[in-house]
Amino acid sequence: MKTIKINHLGKTEGHMSFVGALINNDFAEAHIETEEGARLIEGILSNRKYYEAPIITSRICGICPIVHNLTSIKALEKALNINVSEEIILLRKVLINAQFIHSHALHAFFLAFPDIVGISNNFDFVKKYPKECNLALEMRDFAVELCRIVGGRTVHPINSVVGGFNVEPDFSELENLMLKLPEALKKAEILFNFAAKQKLPEFVRPTNYVSLKTKNEYAIYDGQVLFDDNNKLENPEKVLLDIRELIQPYEKVKRIQHLDRSIMVGALSRVNNNLKQLNPLAQKAWLKIQKERPCYNSFFNTYAQIVEIIHCFTEIERYFKQYQKMRSKPGFFGRLKIEFKSRAGRGCAVMEAPRGILYHEYELDKEGKIIYCNIISPTTIFLNNLENDLRDYLLQIMKLPQKKQVQLIKTLIRAYDPCISCATH
Repeated sequence: MKTIKINHLGKTEGHMSFVGALINNDFAEAHIETEEGARLIEGILSNRKYYEAPIITSRICGICPIVHNLTSIKALEKALNINVSEEIILLRKVLINAQFIHSHALHAFFLAFPDIVGISNNFDFVKKYPKECNLALEMRDFAVELCRIVGGRTVHPINSVVGGFNVEPDFSELENLMLKLPEALKKAEILFNFAAKQKLPEFVRPTNYVSLKTKNEYAIYDGQVLFDDNNKLENPEKVLLDIRELIQPYEKVKRIQHLDRSIMVGALSRVNNNLKQLNPLAQKAWLKIQKERPCYNSFFNTYAQIVEIIHCFTEIERYFKQYQKMRSKPGFFGRLKIEFKSRAGRGCAVMEAPRGILYHEYELDKEGKIIYCNIISPTTIFLNNLENDLRDYLLQIMKLPQKKQVQLIKTLIRAYDPCISCATH
């Protein structure tokens, strides 16, 4: 038996390690081990008032705080029977698309892309590609600034709350930033063209890609859950009933199995399932590098993220123009915060986080206190699928020198963009 152990996987959000084994050259084992303790957010929320949940859950992750904040809000609004206005939803969609851009820009160009060009040290990567790195940072700066204007902070939003927004985002700031959007979009296109010239490792494993799906747009904010293997749409509540949360003895992550099978979520799942709903510019970019559908090469998750960056810029522009028109309507300012009363109830909500589907579920008593909370993060959903990929890939690369094997294993793991902070919530 030949074993491969990687004690620390750098350039990921959180701490993790890898243990793999080749047995008789025809069978492989692969395990991702999370190295962080459980953070017990669900327990911390017990017996707290409903309005504390969006604030606390946004602290689960510093890379994707907005999607935790908004998913928590949506679930609580269902529990409290609150129907928000179209204006509120538009601003939330602006926020979540900005979240995607700054998360994807960080991962694709500074965590995953050095692997693709064969550079292990990020300082060397920046020295070799200073122009591209500056473009990625400038593109991300746009998204972070947009998060600050709409969410109230660059990290951990405080303006988006149950029922809407505390105050309207400074519209003059928003208008001035939107003037810079065409330039930011051009930077995204330049970076995509740079990425498209690189060669990804060859790998194919049929996978069940799962994402949200809606009729009208590329689903991020809302939708039903689509399973690629049977093209079946299901309500989030139904999916929750079919999920088992498993805890391995060596880690503090509740892994997810859906009907005893592994599933894949994230950018590649979304692009595979919703290709026709990408805006034309993003769709053209994807078809430039991948004409087969679905794409069963998990390394392409990084490319899918870059395509989504292009898509999100154009969506932000579209949502802003709609919001701009709505500001002139009578009673606009009263529609940014909906009045409601506390009540007992239960609510579940789902959104697409940068790394895939995110669930929040709450039950409230009549005073608005949380008596039940369940959070399922994307990394816990795709960890088993990542291990299945690694088992197949180990057999494919078993004749390579061990140093090369380790490099390719790291590349595949980082392509998934795991967030251990979210997984150990």
